Amino acid sequence: MQALARLGDGLARIAITAGRIGSWACVPLVAFIIFDVISRRFFGTGSTMLQELEWHFHALLFLLCLGYAYIRDAHVRIDLVREHMGERSRHLLELVGFVAILMPFCAIMAWYGTDMAWRSFQQGEGSPNPGGLPNWWLIKAAVPLGLLLLLVAGAAIAIRKYLLLFAPAELRREVIERVHRETGGATDERRS
Repeated sequence: MQALARLGDGLARIAITAGRIGSWACVPLVAFIIFDVISRRFFGTGSTMLQELEWHFHALLFLLCLGYAYIRDAHVRIDLVREHMGERSRHLLELVGFVAILMPFCAIMAWYGTDMAWRSFQQGEGSPNPGGLPNWWLIKAAVPLGLLLLLVAGAAIAIRKYLLLFAPAELRREVIERVHRETGGATDERRS
């Protein structure tokens, strides 16, 4: 069980590191937007390339931070049913949700996303707009990468939920402590 806990922690570190790196996409994104707004408003100029860079960096920010948000429990939840469940039932629901929904979704989307990026690369796809960005395969490759990072984060959470359900009490306490450190305490375990 300790090896499983270490695996879960390692997977969580991958998602957290990717999210921290991906969050830096916010800096050029804000700079591009400010420059674009100022150049359009005050100088009457615009750039298709700049606008496309904005949505490319927005996509990077979102895709690289998906797994991070899941690990930090910062994603949106609709707790109509879940809020009335006990702690063990919530852990079991999360575990079943990973296996039945998140894992197949991420695998299928990553598969098709990889195909989309590969076709884009083969075709030398670029912007159809004059002055747009070339090499759209780069941003399209971020789609399967982001989904794989979400899958890694989901596996880390699933391992932790499994341990919270079936591990000895001491290991469960260690898992809860790790989760609290990563999330600042805003987790199911704290609300229980």
